Amino acid sequence: MEQGMFEVTRNEDGWFWRLCDAEVCLAVGPKQYRSSEAARRRIDRVRDAAAELDDFDAEDFEYVEPPEAGDKPTLRVRGDEEHGIFDWVLRDDGETLAVTNFTYTERANAREAMRRFRHLATGAVPVYLVADETDTESDPFEVGMSNVRGALSLLTRGRDHRQFLDGIDTRIVVSGIRGKSSTVKRLDDVFRRRGYDTLTKITGNHPVLIRNGEVIPIERTGAHTTLYENINVLREFGPELESYTPDDVAIFENQGITEYTTRLINKRFVKPHVVVIANVRQDHQDTLGKTVRDLARAFARTIPAGTKVVNGEQNPVLAEYMREEIEQQGGEMRQVTIPADQQGRIGAETVYAVNDVLRWLDMEPVPEAQLNSYLDAIQPRWIRLPQGRIFNGAEINDIESTEAIRQALAGDDYVLPFVYLRSDRRSRTASFAKYLNTLADRDLIERARVGGAFTSVFASNVDVPVTEHERTEDAGDVIDDMFDEGYPVLTMGNTVDDFMRDLEVEIASRAKVAAIEAAD
Repeated sequence: MEQGMFEVTRNEDGWFWRLCDAEVCLAVGPKQYRSSEAARRRIDRVRDAAAELDDFDAEDFEYVEPPEAGDKPTLRVRGDEEHGIFDWVLRDDGETLAVTNFTYTERANAREAMRRFRHLATGAVPVYLVADETDTESDPFEVGMSNVRGALSLLTRGRDHRQFLDGIDTRIVVSGIRGKSSTVKRLDDVFRRRGYDTLTKITGNHPVLIRNGEVIPIERTGAHTTLYENINVLREFGPELESYTPDDVAIFENQGITEYTTRLINKRFVKPHVVVIANVRQDHQDTLGKTVRDLARAFARTIPAGTKVVNGEQNPVLAEYMREEIEQQGGEMRQVTIPADQQGRIGAETVYAVNDVLRWLDMEPVPEAQLNSYLDAIQPRWIRLPQGRIFNGAEINDIESTEAIRQALAGDDYVLPFVYLRSDRRSRTASFAKYLNTLADRDLIERARVGGAFTSVFASNVDVPVTEHERTEDAGDVIDDMFDEGYPVLTMGNTVDDFMRDLEVEIASRAKVAAIEAAD
């Protein structure tokens, strides 16, 4: 999850940045830039300035005169008591770095927004939005072998690709089930801020290459995001990758959904010095294995001989089993250890993996305060809409991660689950049916909602009343109907469908309305 994140995006006038808190834009930069790299540099300055506000207490700050050049960073509420208009501003060295996206009629609301900015700013990492989201994913078996053959032709090109690899001092691959993209972004963030020459490949709805903070959009030739994302990247963009060879560090997200494609990336294309396995969760069981032990073995067997491994999986039995498998492959494994005071926080294993990567490379670790800032930025909070509270957890589509989010948000209180199902994810469908029954047994839900494929079969296997929704229903009407139940809504299962895209847009639209109403 990325509850708080800096977005680097563009319009016809240039590049700009904004800091988002879930679906709400919390802060913006006062100017636009000619390149994504320049916008990224400004984000780093904002984060550095926010980090210098050591003893921050919003109640202590009132707007006075703008600071002079050379002064320390200041974060202040400013306002007009007579007209009831308040906002806040971050300044450093005589320059305005960030301002609120809204004006507020109450000073207290401006202070609360300022506190939230301070809480997120040092730990949020940049994401790059450079294109419209693509359509739904294809089933991997519908992609066919042409993509694999195309990738193999790239991988067997020989000398050029070996030179590409040899020209990079350190190659890192991130795989696993949950948190891959966010781990890649954090690693990119750490190496960039330390001045290394980097190339980073991030997968997802907006796949990009990032070269020293400059974004290079990956414009797919096909209409769909596919589960063979890496294969398509290798086939279509291999020469482009090689043209951006960095001297120091290359970081790749390995999106291979089968053991074969994951191993292909590791052993043939990247040949990493370090592999990060973020975690093992009950997902992709149709392609990686039916049990978590099968999944763990599949990841462990993709490790090339001589590779250093950082393993974030916290189940001690699975972790030891993976160590044995990795050592049999000729690799070495370092287990991520989470400090006692950070145990149980969402994504802690992926955040603390950063320092284990640095230790393998004999580099100075990130200070624990910065790691905790990364953690703060990804902890879930309810999105407050005018009608009630909702959290869109459908992208976190394994039951272990979903339960961790539910606990963080609701504890022992009731929620209303909305599960969206895909026809090509039958094992995922079965796992979510069992999950809802577990919640029902623990008296944590009274009823549920379901949409997508095989809804009637799903409903018949869940032990609480389940309302079924058609794909053609209006997402806004469904939200209103769910809020009428009186419980906060937690979506789960899948995001890849037009209905779920519409639901996400509807949530974002209503969240902005709620933010504006709070500002007014």
